[in-house]
Amino acid sequence: MRTQEVVADEDAEQRAGLPAGESVAVAFPAKPLHSPPAAKVEPEEESMRDTQSEGQRHREAVADEITRAREAGARLALFTERIAGFDLEVAYRVAGILACRRAARSPVVGRKIGFTNRTLWEGAGLAEPVWGSMFEETVRRGAGAGPVGLPLAGAVEPKIECEVVVVLASAPEPGERGTAVARRVSLVGLGFEVVDSPYPGWKMRPADAVAVGGLHHGLAVGELRPVGDPETAAAVLGDLAVTMERNGEPAAEGAGDLVMGNPLNAVGVLAEICAKQGNPLERGEIITTGTLTPPLDCRAGEHYTAESAGGVLPPVSVSLI
Repeated sequence: MRTQEVVADEDAEQRAGLPAGESVAVAFPAKPLHSPPAAKVEPEEESMRDTQSEGQRHREAVADEITRAREAGARLALFTERIAGFDLEVAYRVAGILACRRAARSPVVGRKIGFTNRTLWEGAGLAEPVWGSMFEETVRRGAGAGPVGLPLAGAVEPKIECEVVVVLASAPEPGERGTAVARRVSLVGLGFEVVDSPYPGWKMRPADAVAVGGLHHGLAVGELRPVGDPETAAAVLGDLAVTMERNGEPAAEGAGDLVMGNPLNAVGVLAEICAKQGNPLERGEIITTGTLTPPLDCRAGEHYTAESAGGVLPPVSVSLI
């Protein structure tokens, strides 16, 4: 494990116009939403992919069902088992409808990446990770050194994960990974994402997960620091090791190489996926890159902390409320 710090030294912080040794307050900008162009396919019985107009009505109906379930704290039956043709393309369009509706009251501030552990892809029928939108109302930053408070209201079957969080200075270009992506990152730190499944027992296919926004419930962001040397940042994040505690007791361990070999690789792949969908990443977006640790069942009243080996990233703590 390398012990160089990912964050910039004091001189680098001062060059960036930041007070030495202080965390960075980030005002995440609203991001306009874009939907991929509608696919032209032949009609098929009971299918979501029949004609553009009828397909849109089907997608709106699915979005309505998800909204009603969320408001009632109810569970959902799998769309992939009861709607013919409900694939990832359709699921992203449903998620886009829901994101546009939510953005009317709470701007989109970034994206979460899911299914970043490649060992899960074959069984899930995936060739790449998936993503969902994050909103101003779901991303929380703490004030000072205390824990971030993250509400669980409305969650059905929540789990908590420790992740690397980055803020983009610019969008990665196609093919960029590791060090090249680090050059596109302005800030980096640790965070806790709470993910939530409306599907009983967390049994679902990737398209079901995407349709409900990638299972995103909320993100608690710890202290973020400017990236120093990109090569060092990429090396350290690839070798990253974290320990996670629940209420002061050991709960889980995690590693950066579980996230597509390096959390920065996941950001590079995300950029390619979103560009192909006509919804490219933009400067200032906050990206939570995928879980470093096994997802843990969680509930209100619990307190979690995570630390990186060697202190290469600042620790993070969250209180679930």
